[in-house]
Amino acid sequence: MPEAVPWYRYVAAPMVDQSDLAFRLTTVKYGATATWTQMYHSHEVLHTPDVLAHARHELELGRYAPENVHPSTGMPAPQIVQLAGNDPAHLVEAARRFEPWADGFDLNLGCPQTRAQRGHYGGYLLHRKDWDQVEACIRALAYSVRVPITAKLRLCDNAPDTSKLAVRLAEAGAQVITLHARHVAPNRRRAGPAKLAFVREVVEALEAHTLHVSQSGGRTAVLSNGNVRCASDIAANLAFTRADGIMIGEPLLMHPDLFVGGHEAPLSTFLHLSAQYPTAPLVHVQQHVRAMLRSMPPSRETRALADVLLGASDIEGMLYELHRYKGE
Repeated sequence: MPEAVPWYRYVAAPMVDQSDLAFRLTTVKYGATATWTQMYHSHEVLHTPDVLAHARHELELGRYAPENVHPSTGMPAPQIVQLAGNDPAHLVEAARRFEPWADGFDLNLGCPQTRAQRGHYGGYLLHRKDWDQVEACIRALAYSVRVPITAKLRLCDNAPDTSKLAVRLAEAGAQVITLHARHVAPNRRRAGPAKLAFVREVVEALEAHTLHVSQSGGRTAVLSNGNVRCASDIAANLAFTRADGIMIGEPLLMHPDLFVGGHEAPLSTFLHLSAQYPTAPLVHVQQHVRAMLRSMPPSRETRALADVLLGASDIEGMLYELHRYKGE
């Protein structure tokens, strides 16, 4: 990987209950140049002290963790806090609570869950009637904090409108726009493959308005999210979409080493980091372990390893069983 790679080139996506510090550090060890936290709603940040304290603790640990340095570039991997909400003032206040520890803030414009529909945030802010409000949120954040503001969105109801919204977000101050090129569907997260042609349309629209990071005076990069299952998909996705970077979510759960080929053995790395940075509850660590075990060839030995790892009462027990399995 060349040293000039931009910080947003290879990104670990925000995932509910799965973007804990140990997992994010694991992805950095295996090539991620930046990581996104899970989504935090502005109301939750402002009114639930334990949520804020835990999130800030992870960010502080990550900022000083030597494992958060990219192995090829020698540069720290930025930690981007993803926020959700629809009130500019509340979002700004939430960002300020994080600002000393965050390297950037992402506005969630893609959450498809029913709670987002009820609360009118996430992917339910993509209707044209809400664009002024979304633009106000980005503009307020960009004006109020000193770190980059980004936005992660899905396709608008009328998919070609997505590039028009992206232009408005860039003009409002979004320095990175990530498109998960699927429509919002509360009961179907993946209704077929992502429509990557719309990512390319976003790039072309920004270029047409001289807003793209590659142009003089432009400062907005585009990330593509979707349709990556193996390492070769990354280059193909970037070539087709002309995006400036790639964001990967659930496939990283099985292969945290996907950015470097997907042939490493990240389970041991993840468990050691989980022991060193014990910020996630055991149930979330177990979810990560299950996902990584699914990447291993099915066999009697793999099933036996799963039984002993998931039967352990703590992370130290998991490490003991893993070392015993490997004969160490």
